[in-house]
Amino acid sequence: MKSNSPPSGGAWPEPRLRALQVEELYRFAGPAAAFSYFGALLTLGVLVQTGDSARGGAWFMWATAVTLFRFATLFAYRRRDPHSDADSWGRLVIAANLLAGIQWGILGVMLFPPEPAWRQVFTMMVITCFVGGSLGAYSALRGAHEALSIPATIPTTIYVFFVQDGVHGLAGTAALFFCLAIVYYAKKLNSNVVERFRLEIERDDLIELTALLNEKLQRENRDLAHRAAVRGMSVESARQRVGRLEWLFEYSPLPQVECDGDGKVVTCNLAAERLFGVAHEHMAGRPFSAFLAGPYANGKALAGAREAVNVELEVRGASGEAHPCTASFTPLPAPEGVRPGYAVILSGIAVPAAVK
Repeated sequence: MKSNSPPSGGAWPEPRLRALQVEELYRFAGPAAAFSYFGALLTLGVLVQTGDSARGGAWFMWATAVTLFRFATLFAYRRRDPHSDADSWGRLVIAANLLAGIQWGILGVMLFPPEPAWRQVFTMMVITCFVGGSLGAYSALRGAHEALSIPATIPTTIYVFFVQDGVHGLAGTAALFFCLAIVYYAKKLNSNVVERFRLEIERDDLIELTALLNEKLQRENRDLAHRAAVRGMSVESARQRVGRLEWLFEYSPLPQVECDGDGKVVTCNLAAERLFGVAHEHMAGRPFSAFLAGPYANGKALAGAREAVNVELEVRGASGEAHPCTASFTPLPAPEGVRPGYAVILSGIAVPAAVK
């Protein structure tokens, strides 16, 4: 159940709870006022029939004024400012019920007939039925039903059993007990209504929280899906890049050799195999200096080559002849504390036919 009334002051869920209570009051306010006025009209007819027209007419004017006040309050509530205070509207209902309780209390005291008996019974039935019948309509807000029932029943009970024709203690005590029982049941019913409204508020809050969490999860799922897509694209791009680099290394027309930190061959490309006349599996593990001629053949001169440099040297071809060339040494990354290896690209020489 939703309410257009804004929250009043107080801790959760009191502001929203009070708005729901007041809304429940006004939901029944129209029918309750109409039934009450119709009952007052019938009561006026009985008063006129039994010769009490003057007092009955004055009493009915009071009932009419109360009814107009009730409907004016209901009309104003339906056209209220959304930011108005729910407590103020609840106090208006309590005030209208107090006036109505005084109305029925006057009927039971000032207009209570000494005779005949049927009119006495009628008066008691009218008061009892309207007070008891309004229990459900005004139990949503504490004090609303009490404002009607107490001034309608207590003065009537005192007058009938303790004033009119003497004191009837036992009967009067029982009647007062029944009046208080109505107040007790109004309180219990109010507690049930309040508990129901609290559960509705908790339910609405849980639904709202669930919707927010679902929305958050959807955003996170979209973010994860985007990240996964980007990561997938990155992985695929890295694979393509590795594939291109591997292709460039393997099929480059320039001989290329990769060595470890000790200067031993780790791998080489097809151009290097053709140059040295040695297959890849036979070159791997051998010192790179074994394929050189001149001062670099002993490998000592290469021991300090740990920066990217170009060196003019001679390599031994497949037939053993020396070929002068330019060797580009590039250090390779390695973990800290480990001697880095290096890559060598040979240029400026003619590559012989491929080794079979």
